[in-house]
Amino acid sequence: MPDPSTIRAVECSPPCWMVRLALEEKGLDHECKLLSFTAGEHKSPEMLAKNPRGTVPVLMDGNIVVYETLAILDYLEYAYPQPALLPNTHALRALALTRLHEANNLKQVGMALFSYLMNTKAIDLDPGEVDHLGSFLHDELFFWEYYYGIGQFAAGSTISLADLAVFAYVATAAHLGLELEERYPNLYAFCQRMKERPSVLATWPSVWKQTPYSYLTAGPE
Repeated sequence: MPDPSTIRAVECSPPCWMVRLALEEKGLDHECKLLSFTAGEHKSPEMLAKNPRGTVPVLMDGNIVVYETLAILDYLEYAYPQPALLPNTHALRALALTRLHEANNLKQVGMALFSYLMNTKAIDLDPGEVDHLGSFLHDELFFWEYYYGIGQFAAGSTISLADLAVFAYVATAAHLGLELEERYPNLYAFCQRMKERPSVLATWPSVWKQTPYSYLTAGPE
């Protein structure tokens, strides 16, 4: 077994969360060093020496440094192939990889909305802007609701890296008030299955309050 991996992460960041989920799913010993986004710790000299772009997550596996979320997930699957988080048949592997990269669309609309809510004081929040940004999220969720109606997971009956990516963004949106059960029953069922996994229980953001926010409760129809 190699030296334990270390991941530098900002808690509640969906990209950081999906990497932590992958490490847990693979049963890899690791240390997660949480950084303060507001204090700019992700752009400290130490971090910039590892990742000149100043983004997180950053994975250090011994002397190996990997940044960019999909690169980290790809590296973990290559370096530690068991248990596998990509199917071993050509067709299902192709589907899982497609869904994993397709989740970048979910990232773009989700992070635009999440960033607005995170960086805007509550008193300054514009409901119209929240609805506007939320409409793009709803348009994207339409695809994933369909995908998770086909199978329990993104690529068949077994969890893959794609599911970790989707869950991180959808669970974050749900915490911000997105109501899944009636409008997105397939995604709701998927998230309920994920919440029972030890990897999710071990990495659930400790700073999240028990009751979700209501920012996205009344989304556009």
